[in-house]
Amino acid sequence: MFHPALADEFRLKTRAEAGIPAEAPVLLFVGSGFERKGVPQLLRAAAQMQNRAAHIVIVGADRKLKAMQTLANKLGLSQRVHFTGPLNDVRPWYSAADGFVLPTLYDPCPNAALEALACGLPMVTSTTCGAQEWIQTGVNGWVVDAINQPELARRLDDLAALAGNESARSAARSSVEALTLPAMAERLLALYRSLGQATDAQV
Repeated sequence: MFHPALADEFRLKTRAEAGIPAEAPVLLFVGSGFERKGVPQLLRAAAQMQNRAAHIVIVGADRKLKAMQTLANKLGLSQRVHFTGPLNDVRPWYSAADGFVLPTLYDPCPNAALEALACGLPMVTSTTCGAQEWIQTGVNGWVVDAINQPELARRLDDLAALAGNESARSAARSSVEALTLPAMAERLLALYRSLGQATDAQV
C-alpha cells in the first residue's frame, strides 16, 4: 500500500488541489496529539527556515487544530502551512511530499514514520522517537532534539534540499523495506519459540 511509485498517481494532482507549486519542497507531518508530537515546535522552526519556498502540510485531527492554525498565522506561515484535518487515506500526501517530519516529544514506534519511509520520504525525527533507529544521518534523514528549534529549523532546510534526490528516496525506502507484515510476524513467532525453549530448559 505504501510505495514510492504512488507519486506517479497522486503527486501533481494533490499539490494542485492544495495550491502548492509543483516544484516547491513539501514537508509532511502526520499524526494526532499535536502537542506531544511536536506541531508547535515544528511551526516555530518552519518560521526560522532559510528556504521560504518550502511548504509544510499537517495531516491529522486534534482538539488544538484551531490553536495551531492561529499560531501558524501569527508566525507568518499562512501561505506555506496547510492543515488538512483528518484523512481516511494519507497516501496522496505521502506521494506529494518530499520529506517527512515528526519532532515528537515521545513516540515508541509511529506507523506514520514507517509509511513515510516506505513511500521513499527522507525524514527528520527526534531523539525521543523510536523511528530514529531507521535513520542514517544525512543519508535518509536526521535525528534532532525535539525542543531545539534552531537545530530543527536547520534540519528542515536540509530536508527541503533533498527534494528530488533519488538517492535519499531510495535510502528511505530501503531502511524499512524488510519490515513487511509476514517478516514481522515471523520475528514475533521466533521470539515466542525462544521464550518457550527457555521456559522448558528452566523446568
